[in-house]
Amino acid sequence: MTDKLFGGHYPLLKGALHACALRQEAIAHNIANVNTPGYRRVDVSFEELLRSVQQTPLRATNPRHVVLPPARLPVPQAAPEADAPMRPDGNTVDIDYEMAQLAENQIRFHALSQLITGRYQSLKTVITGGGR
Repeated sequence: MTDKLFGGHYPLLKGALHACALRQEAIAHNIANVNTPGYRRVDVSFEELLRSVQQTPLRATNPRHVVLPPARLPVPQAAPEADAPMRPDGNTVDIDYEMAQLAENQIRFHALSQLITGRYQSLKTVITGGGR
């Protein structure tokens, strides 16, 4: 039902929020293990998977609408990064990079949650009759 209320974008927003939450967890693990010898940093891939899915041709029901079906949405995945530069102790975490990623992820999460909040606020206004 929420898919129709959000114009088909709700599953995408929900998936992006889930990816942000998963990325937050991965960054927290990376920061916590910055001094652990042999620890390999973990990263979450979602945007790359989403881009690859978007490059496939989509079938639209209306020439003005392009909706990504929920079944084709990628699932965010956390995995150790294979090509990260390694320190002499075998650790691949760079604390400066992780802190920058943390700030970027927080901004992204806030923007996505504002989008969803704004849509719910619009629906609330419509349901209550615009404050009449």
